[in-house]
Amino acid sequence: MIELKNVCFSYSPGNPVLEGISIRFNAGAFYGIFGPNGCGKSTLLKLITGELAPDSGSISPRWNDPLERACRLAMVEQEIPGRIPLTVREVVALGRYPWMRRRKVSSDIEAILNELQLVPLAEKPYSHLSGGERQRTMLARAVAQDTPILLLDEPASSLDIGFQHEFYRLLRRFARKGKCIVMISHDLFIAPHYLDEALLLKDGMLFARGTPAQVIHPGNLRVVFQYCDPEHSDR
Repeated sequence: MIELKNVCFSYSPGNPVLEGISIRFNAGAFYGIFGPNGCGKSTLLKLITGELAPDSGSISPRWNDPLERACRLAMVEQEIPGRIPLTVREVVALGRYPWMRRRKVSSDIEAILNELQLVPLAEKPYSHLSGGERQRTMLARAVAQDTPILLLDEPASSLDIGFQHEFYRLLRRFARKGKCIVMISHDLFIAPHYLDEALLLKDGMLFARGTPAQVIHPGNLRVVFQYCDPEHSDR
């Protein structure tokens, strides 16, 4: 479970990025965060990971050290590394690293490679992969990390439409197994079909939250994204 209470944050005085954010993310649910560029979505994830500290308000859980955080939270970044001198299997196995000192039996790497359809690529150099294959590899690494919390920033941006559906189904299965999954996305068409809850941010504030049907509808989208429906515009 993740809880933010009245969180405010700014990168410079007088220019708030997030204001009065109060959200609770529960285990066993798949959440999607949507909003225009610059509304604070990625900053929100950085506050949850502890990369940034709020100006005011509180966020829980907080971790005592990086190792504890790595055993509780995995992150798939928006910017996927392009050059890693390892094979796909070796990159995925990096997800086990936080557990080495704790001697915990980690997830089965072969099962994860199979689930993400990476078995045919397992021995291929990571640097030779396409953008979509790299995204799948980074998700597999995060799954191998075996954490109760999984955060994702635009994880399907390089995936073709067929694998996007499979990707979201996979995330939903992980949520059904008890993970708390929080995803930032601009995909307003496919992703909402797989979410338990959707959240809309506007100007650094929480504009709407609820089921995808309650939140992702034309009225809200016109206000949040400030666009004019061409079917109803003046000609």
